[in-house]
Amino acid sequence: MPDVILGYFTDGWQATILACVVLACLSSGVLSPIVVSSRMAFFSDAVAHSTLAGVALGMLLGFGSPTTTMIGFAVVVALLIATLRQYTTLSLDSLLGVAMAGSLAVGVLLYHRTKGYSDLHGYLFGAVSLLGTQDLVILAANAVLALVMVGLFANRFLLLAVSRPLAQARGVPVARYEYLLIVVLGLVVAVGVRAVGLLMVNALLIVPAATSRNVTRTVAGMFWGSVLVALASGLIGLFGAGWLGLTEGPSIVVVAVVLFIVSQALRPLFGHQVAEA
Repeated sequence: MPDVILGYFTDGWQATILACVVLACLSSGVLSPIVVSSRMAFFSDAVAHSTLAGVALGMLLGFGSPTTTMIGFAVVVALLIATLRQYTTLSLDSLLGVAMAGSLAVGVLLYHRTKGYSDLHGYLFGAVSLLGTQDLVILAANAVLALVMVGLFANRFLLLAVSRPLAQARGVPVARYEYLLIVVLGLVVAVGVRAVGLLMVNALLIVPAATSRNVTRTVAGMFWGSVLVALASGLIGLFGAGWLGLTEGPSIVVVAVVLFIVSQALRPLFGHQVAEA
């Protein structure tokens, strides 16, 4: 195990992978409390599934790396969901269900047009070992964007999560901040797919805040705890996968879920009820 950890700090390509994982977990951890408070778990899952169509489109167009089309498609779907939410009486769950089903079906059809499913496994379950300098730059920009957005607008995002009418009554331009949050989430989800896969990237936006809320009493505590849980999950999962010869993406998610289970068991020690009404 020590040799595995040391390798990530001494070998250039492994150091890049380590930095990528840390940045992906940092982005997810800082946004996780807002996603959980806003009940947007299904939204991030729908956007994650839309990246499949973006990847397939990039392959169909002959791009060497479909990262650009993947991110672009995810942001377009996110904006489409946000726009439809403003002009329809359908529930958000219904819109997300339509978006998820439609984008996933489009993705499968586009993959079929590429006459094969090459590299599909890596996008479904993550390909940490293939992360490189380009991914590092994108993940770094993504992390900075997430930190800036939360640092500047966390209070407004949380007020929207509590009550949209209350936010409007206090003069908050609701639609503007909803669009902003949705775009940032779309970017974080799309970029995170490369690390843990589209089937599991949603876990990094849900589990850290859920874990932190079990053992903290304040909003600030939940934010800091969420970041710590996300980073701990990424590092332990990455090092443990290298030591045991497992796949990194699923290992990171498994560690996060284990931490959640531990936090649930420790709830009474932190003054929380075992079960909420």
